[in-house]
Amino acid sequence: MTPDETMPSPQSEDAIERPRRTRVFKGAHAAFNQEHSAVPCVVRDLSETGAKIEFSLGWIVPKHFTLFVELDGFKVECEKVWHHGDLYGVRFTGPRVPTDVVRKQRVDLYEARDLPDEVAKAPAPALTFNRQPKKPAFGKFK
Repeated sequence: MTPDETMPSPQSEDAIERPRRTRVFKGAHAAFNQEHSAVPCVVRDLSETGAKIEFSLGWIVPKHFTLFVELDGFKVECEKVWHHGDLYGVRFTGPRVPTDVVRKQRVDLYEARDLPDEVAKAPAPALTFNRQPKKPAFGKFK
């Protein structure tokens, strides 16, 4: 190698920025066979270029499919990159396309201050156990 040639530094490979992954827990489904067949799944991680998806054990997932995420209201073409057990890593091969089906997320917080006063101030019931001690499987009581 001549002094004019430069070798790529190992740090340059580490400096490549990867899209930021966001941990999520969103219900979705993978559609295939011209979107006539679908398999339910859960999106665990999501980025601009791909996702980590969890399928129930026993489902056969094709190499290419369309991922529908109802909560966010989009669908995207995907390619299966890796899998380990019921977890699959996919790469998005197309743009995110908005869908008409958008499911609203509903989160209700339970707060005691919203309860009537007599319910909120009622003491908790005392725990009572009417169980006799079990006999040992082997040996005798001392």
